[in-house]
Amino acid sequence: MRSRTVAEDPSPAPAPDSPRDPALRYVLAVGAVSAGLALSDPGNDGGSVAGSVVTDAKARRVARSWGIEPVGGPGEAPGGPGTVVVLVDGLGLEMLRQRRGHTPTMRRWLDQDDNGGDCRILTCRPSTTAAALTMLGTSALPGTTGMVGYSVLNPHLGPTLPATAAPSPAQVLSLITWKGDDVPGPRAWQDVPTIFERLPTGSAVSIGPARFAGSGLTEAALRGASHLGADRLEDRPGLAAGALRRGTPLVYLYVGELDHTGHKHGWLSEQWLAQLERLDAAMAELVRRVPAGTRIILSADHGMVDTDAAHRIDLSAHRELTRDVVAVAGEPRLTHLHVSDGDTDLAAEVAHRYRHVLGERAAWIGTRDQAAEHLGALSPRARGVVGDVVVAMAGTWVLVDPRVHSESAIAMPGVHGSFTTAETEVPLLVTEA
Repeated sequence: MRSRTVAEDPSPAPAPDSPRDPALRYVLAVGAVSAGLALSDPGNDGGSVAGSVVTDAKARRVARSWGIEPVGGPGEAPGGPGTVVVLVDGLGLEMLRQRRGHTPTMRRWLDQDDNGGDCRILTCRPSTTAAALTMLGTSALPGTTGMVGYSVLNPHLGPTLPATAAPSPAQVLSLITWKGDDVPGPRAWQDVPTIFERLPTGSAVSIGPARFAGSGLTEAALRGASHLGADRLEDRPGLAAGALRRGTPLVYLYVGELDHTGHKHGWLSEQWLAQLERLDAAMAELVRRVPAGTRIILSADHGMVDTDAAHRIDLSAHRELTRDVVAVAGEPRLTHLHVSDGDTDLAAEVAHRYRHVLGERAAWIGTRDQAAEHLGALSPRARGVVGDVVVAMAGTWVLVDPRVHSESAIAMPGVHGSFTTAETEVPLLVTEA
């Protein structure tokens, strides 16, 4: 096993609680080097991307800070039993700790990490799937990838709209479904190379629902790995074990059932708890089936809060909030507002107006330039879709607009996207089979 000196990699490991450098961005890269793989680093042709993604050396440095010794080194053949990176959609650390009595397997992992270090890391802002999975998949912040919310202003329409425009669903591009007649291709629009694309061909597989193969979000965030489809959660551990035994060093295993149930019923529901118990059973099965010594790294893209009708603010019902706003994107917990002609002075005025109307019901309100503090430095791609004004809600408040949001989206009890601890703190659990 080749060791690396501090002189080879002088950059410090990230603080697990740094919003400007959320540790979730390192998880897949760490999984790769822990499996004995080496990441190719973008060269001069990567342009500004080269400085925005995690290098092989940094991934090894971070792995060691997390108590994970990388296998082999750059240029060496993969060795060891391999690594499974489990990404649980919608499992905040606070949620897991509050329901730990229902998770005997993950509770042991949690106790193991709590005794030896901090199992708490942060996801990105906004704390939403499209942004977080793309950050995980590329290691670049949302401000670089342009994946800055559930939805964004369609890049083919923006970046500015005239005063005659009015908010409607036709203006926005969902970064989950990527559907529409006039939308950019996900590979071309989100062109930051993924971790999988930076690994030797055939060295990684992803496991999740069959419909994810070739989907818009997969193409934007996680392209480059062969996909093994398993619609049932219970079938995924067996697929992971089979891939490892066939010699695939790195397995990415996605679990979306908790997030789906939380959106539909709320995370405090009995239905959500049943899915958590199901997840825990699947993790126990994963440990039983993978080769001995396999490292398992479990994390999540975001947490969740439950809201209700009393905490919904209808943007369209307030003249002060609708005035000068020509498009609405993002999601109810993190909203992107576009103003007439993209006027910066008008954006500052709208931001001031929103602060006055929303008061403590908003956690943060700022202009596009100010949003870079939370999203990361904005690339030209991101500048074209980030709102002229961005609104992050506090507590369990949501900001909805019936002109844009469907009735089901407005009525959704489980929500996420903002900056609260419940939404941004996620687990980092590391164990060996």
